[in-house]
Amino acid sequence: MILVTGANGTTGSQVTRQLATTGCLVRAMVRKLENAETLPKTGIEVAVGSFSDSKSLDSAMNGVDAVFMTSFEHPDQLALQDNVIAAARRAGVKTVVRLSAATADPDSENLLISNHGKGDRQLARSGLGYVLIQPQWFNQNFLTDCPGGAIRLPAGDARLPFVDVRDIAAVTVKALTEPGHDGQTYVLTGPDSLNHAEVAAILSEATGKRFVYEDVSPQIYRRDLLDQGAPEYYADLVANLFSLVRSRGFGEIHDDIQRVLGRPAITFRQFAHDFAAELAKQVA
Repeated sequence: MILVTGANGTTGSQVTRQLATTGCLVRAMVRKLENAETLPKTGIEVAVGSFSDSKSLDSAMNGVDAVFMTSFEHPDQLALQDNVIAAARRAGVKTVVRLSAATADPDSENLLISNHGKGDRQLARSGLGYVLIQPQWFNQNFLTDCPGGAIRLPAGDARLPFVDVRDIAAVTVKALTEPGHDGQTYVLTGPDSLNHAEVAAILSEATGKRFVYEDVSPQIYRRDLLDQGAPEYYADLVANLFSLVRSRGFGEIHDDIQRVLGRPAITFRQFAHDFAAELAKQVA
């Protein structure tokens, strides 16, 4: 039995779908029952719970061998993750696979990066079997973040090796279902490092619609997030991260997807063609 937390999220939903094809018993944990409506209807149990509710975690982990632990940006991230780790210990879980980030570093001056690093370290020191999944920026973010075809971000001309969530999920499924991954850290990137102007050009070519990159300052982007209803804590985290991205860039490409899956990582161009119809819906 494998438990997937955050099962209706971008990564969790893809992990759930791919696990459902393996023949494993899968339990999908969501905060509300209606959040499970888009998940496969067969081969999956649904558990309702949250990281702040230890009783619901105990129920969700009953009989579970491995857990996919989603990550999130929250002031109490480490305390909430500790609830999950404690419940996993009580249930006799063998392996926890944590969704982290490619830049995770507990000693970073950037709060978002250090939070991920501290979360990784917390799990690694827990005494549980663990695997750390550290992906770069998701291709799939562009499915919702380009209203009117505008990619409005404070990334400057920084290059990033965007990674496909389908590859993240495929590596995660391997870590959850196969031996030989305990204690591993997998840094997941796409095979190409692109700036956002190049991203816009690829999206335009794939969809036949006009996508344009609008570089804004981190301060303006922070204000945009607040205007959209984002919590101030989250807006500050993301704006500060983009300040680092535009000054340093995170363009390093890793081959962990090739090593684990035995095939090349999905290119951004392939993603754009696979999701062309959905991407085009954002442009009038």
